[in-house]
Amino acid sequence: MISGKNSTFLTAFTALCFTGLIVWWFADDHYPADLYLRVPGMDNRPPAVERSENIIVGEFFDTLGLFDESVPGEWPRFRGNDFDNISKEPFDLAEKWDSSGPPVVWKVSVGEGYAGAAVKNSRVYVLDYNERRKADMLRCFSLKSGTELWRRWYNVDMKRNHGYSRTIPAVTDDYLVTIGPRSHVMCVEPLTGNLLWTIDIEKEYGIPGTDKGKITPDFYSGQCPLIDEGVAVIATGGKALMIGVRCSDGKVLWQTPNRDSMRMSHGSIMPMTIHGKKMYVYNAVGGVVGVSAQGEDAGKLLWRTKEWSPATTAASPLYLGNNEIAVFGSYGAGGAKIKIDFDGANYSAVVVESHKAMEGLSSDQQTPIRLGDYVWSVLPENAGPLKKQLVCYHRSDLRTPVWSSGKDMRFGRGLGPYIVKGDRMLLLDDDANLYDFRINGPSAELLGQYKILDGIEAWGPMALAGNYLIMRDARNMLCLNVGVNN
Repeated sequence: MISGKNSTFLTAFTALCFTGLIVWWFADDHYPADLYLRVPGMDNRPPAVERSENIIVGEFFDTLGLFDESVPGEWPRFRGNDFDNISKEPFDLAEKWDSSGPPVVWKVSVGEGYAGAAVKNSRVYVLDYNERRKADMLRCFSLKSGTELWRRWYNVDMKRNHGYSRTIPAVTDDYLVTIGPRSHVMCVEPLTGNLLWTIDIEKEYGIPGTDKGKITPDFYSGQCPLIDEGVAVIATGGKALMIGVRCSDGKVLWQTPNRDSMRMSHGSIMPMTIHGKKMYVYNAVGGVVGVSAQGEDAGKLLWRTKEWSPATTAASPLYLGNNEIAVFGSYGAGGAKIKIDFDGANYSAVVVESHKAMEGLSSDQQTPIRLGDYVWSVLPENAGPLKKQLVCYHRSDLRTPVWSSGKDMRFGRGLGPYIVKGDRMLLLDDDANLYDFRINGPSAELLGQYKILDGIEAWGPMALAGNYLIMRDARNMLCLNVGVNN
């Protein structure tokens, strides 16, 4: 039993300690609090298991289901058949949908990330990351039913960094090429999944003595591979700027020297024909380059500029016509217009105009779409009064918008994808709300808005193959029937 005297003392002592604690708290600055790495098991994830860095790309294969039925339509790579994010297939979108939106044909769970789908020969391909197995996993589904047919996978340890996967495979009738989050390249037969060859870019093209050879960018690889006439074209950075690999046997046919020590960005290589010359245009970390894509000089560096060199870039270069390209940087860097000149013997590049995100056409993540003389984008959240709006610019003036969706129609953080079919644009915001616009020259009319699912970070590029729209959020991939015959 505590006596009255002791009780009074204890009460006074407790009050004094509490008062001292309050004085100490307000007298010091305790924010921001220190950040600590997550401890395995504390967030209900399985304990981390250390694996060897001797990664065997494409090591495992699982046969899962039987192919059911062929349906028409394809979207064989990043930005579709013509690299413009426009579907030109002979299928029409339904004029309208009921309040629930286009019907969901199938839905599957995927690992956290933003990797989009490629579609070829009635099959859907996505390079996923399985967190439980700690594995990059190429998954093949039936376009018609969503039945998973097979998986080709390999173990690679990664820590979550805004998810994991974020690239789209490139597929032809004969070959399928992927680039994993840690820059592992894999080429397989698209119907069977049989492994043809692999490349560990970090190991083969990294610079000795540097962290991961300065190959894989922050937030993991975002570059989508390109297959051009049976050759896989990949921007490596490091020991070579770009390489061309024969898909049939994995032989490296050419390597572009990297004299300026440029590094891999989150953007992808875009084929363009400028001054009648086909070339691969790439916005690397360190500058923008054009590499010959044809003839005996394939792989030769034709031009480069270091005038435009934002720290981070995710959107890919966009051809504007008139031998001009638009390039984009993230985190407020904005955009620029580059003019390519040719004197009959040599090419050169000049940045003729550049601007911050709040001053003109920009994009933090998705590559804008050019429709004739107009360029469409969703501006990032640091773009001033036009932030997060759908906007349209004339290609001759990237600073002055000719149309915007308005302050009452903004789209999440401005990071979601959009795709065009005929005079319609389908746009997805962060929460997987689908917007249907009709485009009329430099303006757009909203036809409908639909809640597809309770999504989060629905940033993965969409694919439109025949009547089917493939979309995703951070954890789910869905197939919608958007055609006339639902």
